[in-house]
Amino acid sequence: MPLLTPEMKKALRRVQADKLMTKKDLAKVLGVTEKTAQSLTRDNEPQEVKNKVFNAVVSVIVSRAI
Repeated sequence: MPLLTPEMKKALRRVQADKLMTKKDLAKVLGVTEKTAQSLTRDNEPQEVKNKVFNAVVSVIVSRAI
């Protein structure tokens, strides 16, 4: 399974903050449950995730950079 790095988790929290998103909003954008969204943004520890979640996180981070 792919690994979310601490840098990716930080970037995800930055997107959430910049767009004034709640965890519920973030979960909807990522296509995951609110509990999963909380887990993804909780700390800076590397985290194994499913391919679908990894791709969604990368898409959200990249779309912010454009």
